[in-house]
Order: sequence, then structure tokens, then C-alpha cells
Amino acid sequence: MMGVIDIFSVANRISQRINGLDEPLFRTRLLSFDGEPVSCSNGYTISVDGKLEDIDAEDILFIPAFTLGTRSDIDRVVASWQTVLPWFELHGEQQSLIATSCSGSFLLAEAGLLEGKQATTSWWLSQYFAERYPNVALDKDAICTLSGNVLCGAGTSSYQDVCLVLLEKYAGKHFARLVSKYLMVDNQRRSQAPYAILSALMSTDPVVLKAENWIRANLTKDFRIDEIAAEVAVSPRTLIRRFQSSLGETPQAFTQKLRIEKCKILLETTQLRFGEIVQRCGYNDESAFRRLFKRHCQLSPLDYRRRFNTSTAAA
Repeated sequence: MMGVIDIFSVANRISQRINGLDEPLFRTRLLSFDGEPVSCSNGYTISVDGKLEDIDAEDILFIPAFTLGTRSDIDRVVASWQTVLPWFELHGEQQSLIATSCSGSFLLAEAGLLEGKQATTSWWLSQYFAERYPNVALDKDAICTLSGNVLCGAGTSSYQDVCLVLLEKYAGKHFARLVSKYLMVDNQRRSQAPYAILSALMSTDPVVLKAENWIRANLTKDFRIDEIAAEVAVSPRTLIRRFQSSLGETPQAFTQKLRIEKCKILLETTQLRFGEIVQRCGYNDESAFRRLFKRHCQLSPLDYRRRFNTSTAAA
């Protein structure tokens, strides 16, 4: 949350310098649910300026993300919100604007403030978010979404993108770009798809995990689903059902993601020809794999390599 306050503090200093005004463009207050100091996940304690009841309808309310690692963490944190959800349910629709990022979208969804609205959250939380809140129009690739009076951001650092959207909305596009340049914040990010680790699992199913290990070890081969099933001692139908239940996708779709993830690593760390990379990822059709890569990553393999390659040869 301090990063958000810092961005608006810098915005105030820039505004005062270029406009010659003594009054700040934005006034910030740090509030907690109950007005008590906040104990952060990093061990620090932060004093606050008030509590939820001190919020006016005209205020911009920025909700920080919550530290989460697993589905059980999400369930535990959501359960702890039950005493504050009534406030959001009662006042949320009347608030001029509510902004959040990453796991903060879960709080707004839990309060019903995202029903029928577009929203986003971090790529690795998207699957569980979609399962838990099916009536929210989740855009899993978006960096920011603004729907009604709710502004949502993607992963942890997207609070910067959310702040730039707020600056553009209330101070103009030129001013937002100026602040982004002073802070060296990239205001050109349009999708979180290139950053997503497509093969990241949120599964505890032993069959799925065993199948994942076998698939990873055989990515360069052309294998069929019955071969995977035989290795994990279940029928193909059972394997598909376990994948659908645990991951919401088929073993074939998951295998594609693993191959794309391997391709991303090779594009980032080597200068191998794309044709050779495709073969190392278990594909023979270079054109088909290029289309598949772009569909999942929102960038062509060439553009991805230009943006993320860190090999010595590239440098």
C-alpha cells in the first residue's frame, strides 16, 4: 500500500511544480478495517489514520492485495473478511470508485460488487477466481479493468498500472504519462499473458501431479493420452476427469501449456533457432506452434524473445 501512497505523493509534487499550486492534487489517508494499526505480512506494523466508517462516498477507495499462496490461503483469508463484508455490501455501490489489484479482487467479488462486471486478478489466481465467482466476467489476460465504479489490476506490481489509470482518469492522460516517466513505470503493458507461467499448478490431486511429472519428462516425444493414463495406472477417461476436476482442462491442453512454457524458457535464455526450439518442445509443425504460442502469450515468439531474452549473445 505504501507504493500506492508514494506514487500519488510524487504526482502531487509534479503537479505543484508544473502548475505552481500549493494545494496537493490528491490527499491520501491510510485506513484499516477497525482503525487499529496494521500488521503486514513482512512483519512490519503500520499506523493508520482511521477506519472504514471514516470513508466518504466521494473518496477513491484503494484496497491493497493480500498475501496468498494456495487455495487454502484464499479460503482462510476470505473467511476472515466476514465481519467487514457487510460494509462493502452496504456502501460499495455508492462509492465513487473502488480500486484494487491481485488478490484484492476476491474481496470485492465476495462482497458482490463484481457481479455482472468485468474484472481481473493475477494470472495464477484466475482459475480459482473463475470457479468461485462464475457471475463475474473475468478477463484473465487484462492488466487493468474498469467496470462501473470498480477498477481491478492484475498481479502484484499492477498496482502501478492501476495508479496510472486513476491519474489518467482524474488528472488527464498527459499528466499520467508524465508521472510514469518520472517513476520509470511502464505504462505500455496491455496484457499479463506474456508473464504467466502457463504450467503453474494449483492441484493436490496425486494422479494429476504424477501425470504432470511424466509429461514433463517426455515433452520432446509425441505421446497419446492412453500412454499417460497407463503410466499413472488409471483409465484415459478417469485421467481426463481428474484433470478437468482439478485444473479445468484436459491433459492435452495442459501438455500444450507445458510445451509453450518450455519454449518461453528457451526463447529467454538461448539464441537457438525457433525451428530447433519447436522440435525440443515436441512439435514438428513450426507454423502451428507459432500460432499456438501467440494465442497463449499475446506476443509472437520473435517479440517475446526481443522483450525477455537475457542470454549473453542477445546482450
